[in-house]
Amino acid sequence: MRISDPNKLVGKIIRINAGQEMTEIIVDVGDQAVTATITAGAANDMNLQEGDEVFTMFNSTSVTLIKDTKEPRRDYGF
Repeated sequence: MRISDPNKLVGKIIRINAGQEMTEIIVDVGDQAVTATITAGAANDMNLQEGDEVFTMFNSTSVTLIKDTKEPRRDYGF
């Protein structure tokens, strides 16, 4: 998988705050946490759980999550 966004980190979900419309996902990326706010539908579709390994992609105004549905890889190539 190749993604053009240069701001990407791998981490584990440490907390999920589910709301009716939006869900806040807090990801431990090492030295700090990154928070993503996504729709509740997207969180359900991705079947996100605490402890899942995800990619976080971000720019100055948003954070995007990517979850690999295959077995976790340890070499992400970046």
